[in-house]
Amino acid sequence: MENSQIIFYFLINSLALGIFSTWIYLLLVMIKSLEQSPRLNSIKNNKKNLPRVSIIVPARNEETYIRKCIDSLLKQVYPDFEIILVNDESSDKTLDIMHEYKKSNNNRIKVVNVTQPDEDWIGKNWACYHGYLKSNGKLLLFTDADSYHSENTMYLAVQNINHYNLDAITIMPRLICNDFFTHVTLPLLTTFLHTRFSPLKVNDAKSKLGYFFGSYFIITRETYEKVGSHAAVKHEIIEDGALGKRVKEENFKMKMLRGENYVQAIWARDSSDLFKAIDRLVIPIFNENRIKSILLTIALFFLLIFPFVMFFISLTLSIILPTIFDFAALFLTGSTLFILMLTNLIQLNNTLLSKKIYSIGGIVGAIIIVSRFFLRLLISNRKSIVNWRDRLYKIHSNQSAPL
Repeated sequence: MENSQIIFYFLINSLALGIFSTWIYLLLVMIKSLEQSPRLNSIKNNKKNLPRVSIIVPARNEETYIRKCIDSLLKQVYPDFEIILVNDESSDKTLDIMHEYKKSNNNRIKVVNVTQPDEDWIGKNWACYHGYLKSNGKLLLFTDADSYHSENTMYLAVQNINHYNLDAITIMPRLICNDFFTHVTLPLLTTFLHTRFSPLKVNDAKSKLGYFFGSYFIITRETYEKVGSHAAVKHEIIEDGALGKRVKEENFKMKMLRGENYVQAIWARDSSDLFKAIDRLVIPIFNENRIKSILLTIALFFLLIFPFVMFFISLTLSIILPTIFDFAALFLTGSTLFILMLTNLIQLNNTLLSKKIYSIGGIVGAIIIVSRFFLRLLISNRKSIVNWRDRLYKIHSNQSAPL
């Protein structure tokens, strides 16, 4: 074997070793986060008063999901709350359903119908802000119309706010998958996102990292107003994360808890919604720093696609013309694929409402994620436009990047 071939094999195996080591790191960090992150639990001997909570539910074309959401909110065992349903220019029967529920729960439910938002406002932020204007609770609970809640979720959350003297709390939900592509893609996405926004980091008083899950976060009215309300993040496409970031950066006390047994949320309704949801994550990154986005795309290719490609190449060469280098590459890439599948399995078992069999579909999910990044490189002239909930939004230069 020539020296050039040896150098080539050495570089390939070094790259495979680096990727394997990275996946080992991601696996260990994820396991640590899942095991050590605090959970939403009852606080014993907590006899503090339970203040009024205003539940604000923004909804745009949610006729399929909003009934189940409202039903779960009405069943809350919490003694004092109101529900503010905000119709965000729906073209389906969402508003009719809201009025239907108000008619039978007039003392509990308010309906707000907002029109086209002012310039620079993202639609959901506009809806949340107008819900706040109609509220009178000391605590504000923001939740999506496609999320579902156990009957004691709010009671436990407020208990934790009282006990730890918090200004805000957010609950990690169990994510619901509706179609095949979401089933195989979301485990990979949650591995990166939950590692990046682990409760261990968010709850660390020394860290400036803050994040809210849009499916469930409670914030005191005083804190919400001091950080500027949704008006301060009116241009943000991922407004919940941006608002949580402001709360933490301004030194308010917040806590993130695992609550997969208490809150369920739909991250994407179908494959089309999945692609758009990934774009919501990708486009702010591209808009913030072009070089960073290119490097991130390349890194994702090697982390997610390279192990599959190299495994089958090494397997073929090991059969046709075996060398010690081919067996080494086969072992490293095979081990990487095992770790990747194991991380998917752990996510499916802990954070997703999905069958474990989808853990073997990692190659499909990897292709979807990487292809969306590469697609944004190819259509860079349109990189600042995202289609979300039947609206086109222009991403501003000061848009927060989620990763």
